[in-house]
Amino acid sequence: MAIAVPAPAAGQTTGPTVTVVRLKHTGHVVAALTRTGAAPPPVAGQLTGGALPLAVPGATGLVLVPADLLTAEEPGAPPGLLTAPWHWYVDTGDPRAVAPAPPRLVEVSGDIPAVEYDAGSLRITSPDDENAPVLLLVHPPAQWGTGTAAVITLTAHLDGSGTVLMGDGAVGENDHALAFVRGRPVSVYVTGLLN
Repeated sequence: MAIAVPAPAAGQTTGPTVTVVRLKHTGHVVAALTRTGAAPPPVAGQLTGGALPLAVPGATGLVLVPADLLTAEEPGAPPGLLTAPWHWYVDTGDPRAVAPAPPRLVEVSGDIPAVEYDAGSLRITSPDDENAPVLLLVHPPAQWGTGTAAVITLTAHLDGSGTVLMGDGAVGENDHALAFVRGRPVSVYVTGLLN
């Protein structure tokens, strides 16, 4: 479901502005906050510092997402965004289009992409999403606290069958991972357990 929120007319008073922090590559919203004032939108690094500690529902700890993978913007505020930002992604349209569409918030939907270990790499499969952008954050088993840094950060696109093999043999047998496929819920990979 896409929500388009028009900008207020000149001279109109506005309430708080909602800023979303999202993954640049896939659009997944990882945080949402309100602010007041007429200042320009903040830069992601101003909000997160060097990294954003990300707790994904159902995961086993905090994963530090480097600030250079994030961007901040103000595409509107549909109901539920502030209470469950991970249910949304920012759709920026087809980057190959001559006139790209303006960013819009859309709810993630459909099946969670499958993640399988394959000889030191992870195979991500989401059959209905050929050519969709994918972000993979591989990290050691996380512990609650200040967070665990990703040891491998990869971006790619699914192939024509909705599959991509990522990691180039560098994923350890006990590593965990978060796999983001544009428009789909986040996949949490834990050795021997898929969800």
